Amino acid sequence: MMNIKHTLALSAIAAALTLLQGCASTPKPAEPSVDVSADNGEPDLVAQLRERMAAGTLQRQEKTEDKKPSEAAGDTSRSPVVSVDTGKQQLAMTVAADYAKAMGLMAGNQDAEALSLLQSIAAKAPSFSGPLVNQAVILLRQKHYDEAEKQLKAALAINARNPYAYNLMGIALREQGKFADARVAYEAALAIDPNYAKAHFNLGVLADLYQQDLPFALAHYERYQALQDKPDPAVTNWIVDLQKRTGVYKAPPRAPIAPEPVESPAVDDDAEATEASSAENNTVDTPAATEPPASEDDGA
Repeated sequence: MMNIKHTLALSAIAAALTLLQGCASTPKPAEPSVDVSADNGEPDLVAQLRERMAAGTLQRQEKTEDKKPSEAAGDTSRSPVVSVDTGKQQLAMTVAADYAKAMGLMAGNQDAEALSLLQSIAAKAPSFSGPLVNQAVILLRQKHYDEAEKQLKAALAINARNPYAYNLMGIALREQGKFADARVAYEAALAIDPNYAKAHFNLGVLADLYQQDLPFALAHYERYQALQDKPDPAVTNWIVDLQKRTGVYKAPPRAPIAPEPVESPAVDDDAEATEASSAENNTVDTPAATEPPASEDDGA
């Protein structure tokens, strides 16, 4: 009987096989699924954008060494995984266990071991782009942007319909100051998958911080936000900021303020009774006319 440990191990291998197949060279029509692992951990500029918003400045940060990698906050969008030709499934099975192990090493930030294992997998299964894409993820983490670019070019030579590889290529090019080429890469990712939220986000960042194309950035921030299950509060602020700068902001209509009800003065029965009693006590009766007192002389 299979124990829990064996079941979990097989589940990890099955998941890795799915991801590996998602980066194969001969794609089938896309099927809905979650983002592939190659897209996890990609750097972007959320931290820099928040700092810019807090400081109220549009100046682009020039020192790339100061940039901190992070992810688009709360990216809850879903993008289709590129499927694999069934003829390659057997080859994928031979490396699926190693691929699952490499994914686990990456998740544990053991990048050196993961990179070595992915290089071995790529040599055994050269018809899959997944191992190359994940090597690029590690190289991006290590800020080896030119080497990441080379790996992604090799991955796209195997599978030119991989939107994740184009998105990562955009990051690698952006970090090298190749902004026009980065824009082309992001747009290539969106040409394959128009609903790829992270590509919209990164294209907005590029246009906003690096190219100062504010209307273009605004359009992609809005598209990114629309693809989220829950709106990202930070991106909501960026959208309002850009709307104001581009002159398209319209303040939401204020709700009409209802007039406060005018309350009638309360009637205090006890007070009325007290006032009536006081008025009665203060009434002065006019005395009746009386005869003047008799004088002593009258009786004489």
